[in-house]
Amino acid sequence: MKRRYVLSAMAFCLIILLAFGNSSYAQAVKPIELKLSHYVPTTHTIHVEVFAPFAKELEERTKGRVKVVIYPSEALGKAKDHYDIILRGIADMGPFIQAYTPGRFPLSSLMDLPLQIPSAKVGSRVLMELYEKYLKEEYSGIKVLHFQVTDPGQIHMAKKPVKTLEDLHGLRLRSPGPQQNSIVKALGASPINIPIPELYDTLQRGMVEGVFLPFAGIRDFRLFDLIKYHTLANLYVMPSGFVMNLKTWNSLPSDIQKTIEELIGPQIAEKAGAAFDKKALLAMEDAKKAGAEIYQLPPEQRKIWDDQLRPINEKWVADVEAKGLPGKKIYEDARLLIEKYSK
Repeated sequence: MKRRYVLSAMAFCLIILLAFGNSSYAQAVKPIELKLSHYVPTTHTIHVEVFAPFAKELEERTKGRVKVVIYPSEALGKAKDHYDIILRGIADMGPFIQAYTPGRFPLSSLMDLPLQIPSAKVGSRVLMELYEKYLKEEYSGIKVLHFQVTDPGQIHMAKKPVKTLEDLHGLRLRSPGPQQNSIVKALGASPINIPIPELYDTLQRGMVEGVFLPFAGIRDFRLFDLIKYHTLANLYVMPSGFVMNLKTWNSLPSDIQKTIEELIGPQIAEKAGAAFDKKALLAMEDAKKAGAEIYQLPPEQRKIWDDQLRPINEKWVADVEAKGLPGKKIYEDARLLIEKYSK
């Protein structure tokens, strides 16, 4: 009888151990789920070339210990709110556009200026270097994964070409942010601020006659049936960041943090920039096939436009210096880096 009780007790303990063991094992193998929120369709360059490959590679390198779930097309919130969506932990990671929150990132807004950045790849390399030297304090409450810029912003018109400053006078042009507003005004037109997901409907309804937009955006947002004239002037680039909630980052095991660190930084910034540049070239080919006119601003007009735009850069430096920030120094460094990486 006693032996029977001993065997029963041992069997019970074994069942308990197996139950808890299986539970612990299930918890151990359950992947860490990271929510990646963004505001563009899944056909967009940045989703196809950056976010989706990043998610896939992170899952593969961690052997399934991390699973990235992507919420595209403003599923978790508007484009203008994305920095706060990540900051507050509504999503674990995602992109944001500095120009959608004017004044929040004063030194970062340098990249919105008319600096004649020739490509997204050059601009992205410049921005990553400036971050390391000047911009970390602006993002102290969040984990920065990388920065990037779009291919250069051009002028795209629905019904009439733009070849001179006079052609711009009195027009209503979509503008993505405050610095671009200044560019539009300096060139004689009126800026209308419209987030990029709303652009197609705005053009279709005739609320604007043209748009300030990188050429890749014409392809990403399928605007070929609305845009008939393109003027290449390299007026600006649009910077953005890819960030992670700091609490989420600090909660990750150190080996997973190390894996993420290996995937981010300058290498992904250059990859993103190159993707935008490639898409811009494809978009130009598509525009030609659609019968659109593409006009390259000639050197004599370039000089006239640059003279109109120079006061914007000078005012930015003065305004930033007045806030006690190194506006002059970061502006000069940016110029040198643009020259360096454009060679």
